[in-house]
Order: sequence, then structure tokens, then C-alpha cells
Amino acid sequence: MNKERFNKIQKQSMRIVLLFLAFFVSVSVKAQEGSVVINRKDIKNGVALFGENDNLFPVTLEIDLNLKNMVSTEGDPITVIIPGKSEIKITELMIDKKNASWGMKYSYTFYQGSIYAKHSRNFGYKLPYKKGESYRLDQGYGGKFSHRGDSKYSLDFQMELGTEIYAARAGVVVEIEERYSEGGNDRSLVEKANFISVLHDDGTFAQYSHLKKDGALVKKGQKVRAGDKIGLSGATGFATGPHLHFNVIKAKRGGGFQTLPVKFSTKDGIKELKEGEVYVGY
Repeated sequence: MNKERFNKIQKQSMRIVLLFLAFFVSVSVKAQEGSVVINRKDIKNGVALFGENDNLFPVTLEIDLNLKNMVSTEGDPITVIIPGKSEIKITELMIDKKNASWGMKYSYTFYQGSIYAKHSRNFGYKLPYKKGESYRLDQGYGGKFSHRGDSKYSLDFQMELGTEIYAARAGVVVEIEERYSEGGNDRSLVEKANFISVLHDDGTFAQYSHLKKDGALVKKGQKVRAGDKIGLSGATGFATGPHLHFNVIKAKRGGGFQTLPVKFSTKDGIKELKEGEVYVGY
């Protein structure tokens, strides 16, 4: 079993300091950290700040302002969601008194995912394996071995190495890790779990973990439908044996993720799964 993939994601941050100016100067400033960029563009009587996100997934950006003779149209501090592969206006900083000196300082932090993602607990996910095949749920929600804290709502399906994995919900593949071959009952291997991450239309992510080396059958940026074949199970990372670790997550304020309870479509209707039970792909 692995400690959640989202525990591996570190909050990224960038601090930007702009010196106070004695008068309005026509400049454009770009500061970059990873693939999230703050662009500064001149506007009439002030400056506009834009956030540019080159990732496939949305990011939450938090920005703090320290202004001299300027007013932010969006207040301070500001929290915005920048969708993947897009640029949005964060705020306009307007000069208050035209004949006085003005300037600004700001710092910002960004992290993966939208803190405003809203998930429906009644949505029926497909079981993440081939229709008609059956697998035992070895560890369910609140499982004593490793499903605690933010990892609480995770599921471990027992299956042989190389079992075909199918998308439980439609979305876009935004992250893939498939280079690792090592696995075992050793927490030092947590970072070496192969996985596929799929972004859903509600801003949540599904993660399919412990895949075998080169076990991804999809590519980043690929759209998948529920029931599409996406990968092959394995035992990479912190895993006691071959299985599929599945969870649905959303971003937390300040960075990191929390798992969410989800329901699945079964022959007995849409329901939460119970540890120790065997479920047939439906």
C-alpha cells in the first residue's frame, strides 16, 4: 500500500519584490516558477497582473499585495483559480493620486488543483477494471494499514500483476509516472509508485496508483471516457503486493490534497464499497 501520491506533491511558491517607483514607467515584468507565471502589463493609470498556467491541470494561486498609492480592484489578499493551459487577469492595480509616487510589492504561492472543486457524493463511478471481472476490496475507507488522515477515502483492489485498469470516470489525463520498477513493504519506497492522474470536469482528480513499469496505456493530455482502458496494475512503491490503489482527491487550501468518499455503480445500484467484499465490474 502506498502513502498517497498527493503527499509527494510539494507546495510551490515564488516571492516577487518590485521597488517603489517615483513615477509611472512603461514596463512589463514576468516572474516565473516552474510553469506558473505572473505577467505585469501596463493599463491606463495603473498596472494589471495576469496569471499564466502552462500545466494541464488548474492551479490555485494566492497573492498578497503591499501597495503604495495604489488600489487593487480585487482587494487583498487574492485567491484565484487558473485553469490549465490558460491565462487570466488577477487584478488591476490603479494609481490613487496621479501626482504622487507609487509602487508595489507582492508575493504569491500556487499549488496544484482548485480548492473550489465541488464533488457530488451521489455520482456513480465505474469500477476501475474490465466489465464482468471481479476483484476483492482488500482495504477500504479508513483501512487500518494505511488509509488514515487525508488518505482516509482510498481503496485497494487486489489483482494480479498486469491486470488491465479502466477509467472510473471521464476526464483528461494530466499526470503520468511509469518509470519505476521497485516496490515492497518499505515506506522509503513511497515516492516510487507509478500512477496515472485524471482530471474530472468538476475539478477533482482520480488517481490510479502502483502501476507496473511502463504500465500507462494513455498519454498526458489525452481525453478518456469512463470505461476506457488506461493502464496495467503493478506493485511499485510502498506496496505489499500487486493491487490497484484508487482514490478521488481535491486540493486543500495551502497546498496538498484530501481524499473524497465516492460511490460506484454495481449490480445492486450506486453504493459505497465495503472492505473485504468482492465486486464485479458493471
